[in-house]
Amino acid sequence: MRGLCHTQPKSALLYGQIAVVALVALLGCAVAHGAGSVQCCSSVAPVFPPATPYGTTMYREDDPRNSYKPYQPVPIDASAPAKDMLERLENRELQLGPYSAELVPALRGLGAALFQEQKFNDAITAYGRAIYLLRVNEGLDTFLQTGLIEQVIEAQIKVGNYIAADSQQEYLFRIRQATLAANDPEMLVSVEQYADWHRAAYLGELDRYRYPRIVQLVDLYTGMIEAVAKEKGEFNRDILPYLQGKLKTEYLLSIYPGEREVGLQAQARQKDEIDLPDLTKMRFAKFRDGNYRYGLQTIQQMRAIIENDPESKLRELADVQVALGDWYQWHRRYAQAVNTYGGAWEMMAGQADGADWLQVTFGDPLELPSQIVFQPGRMPLRMTYAVQVTALFTVSRHGEAKGIKILSPQREENQPAVTRGYKYLRDMRFRPRLLDGEIVAAKDLERIYNIRY
Repeated sequence: MRGLCHTQPKSALLYGQIAVVALVALLGCAVAHGAGSVQCCSSVAPVFPPATPYGTTMYREDDPRNSYKPYQPVPIDASAPAKDMLERLENRELQLGPYSAELVPALRGLGAALFQEQKFNDAITAYGRAIYLLRVNEGLDTFLQTGLIEQVIEAQIKVGNYIAADSQQEYLFRIRQATLAANDPEMLVSVEQYADWHRAAYLGELDRYRYPRIVQLVDLYTGMIEAVAKEKGEFNRDILPYLQGKLKTEYLLSIYPGEREVGLQAQARQKDEIDLPDLTKMRFAKFRDGNYRYGLQTIQQMRAIIENDPESKLRELADVQVALGDWYQWHRRYAQAVNTYGGAWEMMAGQADGADWLQVTFGDPLELPSQIVFQPGRMPLRMTYAVQVTALFTVSRHGEAKGIKILSPQREENQPAVTRGYKYLRDMRFRPRLLDGEIVAAKDLERIYNIRY
C-alpha cells in the first residue's frame, strides 16, 4: 500500500517524530501534486467528474449523520390569546407612552400569540416594533434584540419569505459580532448558525448568482481565525472549530457547478451581473482555482495547532491525518490517500483506545465528505422527487463503488430511481476500509439510500 508520497510514521516513533513526518509528507505531496486539475496518480490521467454531493442528492438511510438538524430557536410560549395580549398592550401604551422600553415584554407576548395562531405577518409586525423600541432605548447594537430577531426570521420562513429572512440573518450576525468577543463560546455558536444558513442558501440556490455566498463563507471563517489569533495567538485551540468550518467551505466549493440563469427567488431579488463587484468575482476565481491547495493549507494549520499544544492527544493528530486522507480521496489523489490513511492507522495501532478508534474510522467504508457539508438546511432544494433504493456493491481500494446492483425498486417500477442510483453511486467517493493497516476492498455491501432529484 505504499504509494508516491510515503506518509506513514512508525508506531514506535515518539509523538514529535510522528508529527514532523506527517507534516513533511503533507507539504511534499502538496508540492508534488499541484493545485490544478483533479487527477489520479499520473499526469496522463483524465480529469474526473465532480463527486456526488453526499446529503443533497443522495444519503444513506442508516447513516448517523442523518441526525443533523438545522438550528431553530425555541418558540416563545404565548401566555394568552392574541386578542387579550393586544388589549394588554394598548393599556400599557396609554400608561407609559408609545416609546417606552417597558412595552417590549407586551409586544413580545403579542408576537408569540400571533405566531402561535399562525398569523405570521402580524407576528413579524409585533416583534419588529419590540426590536425598534429596544434600539431606541438601549442602543442600535443592543444584544437584547437578538432573540426577537430570531423569532422574526422564523415567521418569515413560515410565510416563505426567504429573502427577508436572509436579510435578517445578516442583521442578526452583525449585532452578535458587535457584542461578542471572537473567542467567546457563544460567538462560535453564532458563527456556525450563520454559516449554516449561508450553506443552505447556497445549496437552495436562493440567489441568482451563487458564488458570492462562497466568498462570504471564506471571509467569515478567515476573519474569525485572524481575530482569535490576534487575541490569543496563532496556535490557540480556539481556532480549530473555525478551521474545520473553513474546510467544510472548501468541500462546498470543490463541486461548484457554475451559475444558472435563475435562482429560487430570482423575481424577488433581481441582480444583473454588472451589479456584482468585480473584486468578488476575482476573489472567487482565486478560491476556486486554488481549492485543492487551500484545503491542504487549512488541514496543515489544524495540524500545527495540535502539534504546538503539549496537552494534545495522539488521537487528535490521527483525526487530522484522516481529514487529510479524506481530502486526498475526495480529489482522487489515491496514492496520497492510501499512504495517509495508513499513517493514521499506524499512529493508533497499539494505543489504549486505538482498537475502537480504528473500527469506527476504518471498519466500514464511509461516504465522503464526513462532515455536514451538502445536507440541506432551512432552504428548500430545487428538487421534486424523493425515492429510496437498495443497492448491493463493492467499495474498491480506491474508494469507488463497483459491481453495483440495484435490488429495489425494480427497473420497471421506477426507472429514474434505478438510473440515478447507478449514477450517484458511481460518482460517490468513499473512505475505504482498512484491515491490519492495509487498504482492502469491501465486498457485498448492501445499503439503503434516499435519493432526491
